[in-house]
Amino acid sequence: MKKIRLMTAAASVLLTAGTLVATVPSASAAADACVRPSWSNKSTGVGHAKEGFARVRLGPSSDCAVNIAVGSNYELQYDCWVINSAGNRWTHIRVPSAATGGWVWNGNLDDGGSVADSSKC
Repeated sequence: MKKIRLMTAAASVLLTAGTLVATVPSASAAADACVRPSWSNKSTGVGHAKEGFARVRLGPSSDCAVNIAVGSNYELQYDCWVINSAGNRWTHIRVPSAATGGWVWNGNLDDGGSVADSSKC
């Protein structure tokens, strides 16, 4: 049942009034596939989104739903980092001005994100 729901949500493409509209999988479908490791504030680092904006996700994977997209003008406070199942390093961040946070792939951060061994989640 879960597999069918994910496939249906991911493959949904609608024709409405002659306009092609692709639907995005629902947050609940993405959340089902999203692993959310524990995190804590172990870093004093700050950074910004690289080149435009960064997607802040609910977990350290592109399979996880986007919580918010932040522009490079926002200061991001780093908490800690993990390496996900695909071998990519992700930093847990907080966006104080937006009172939210989540996970950002280090490649989307201007300084490469949190990387110190002491800052591992």
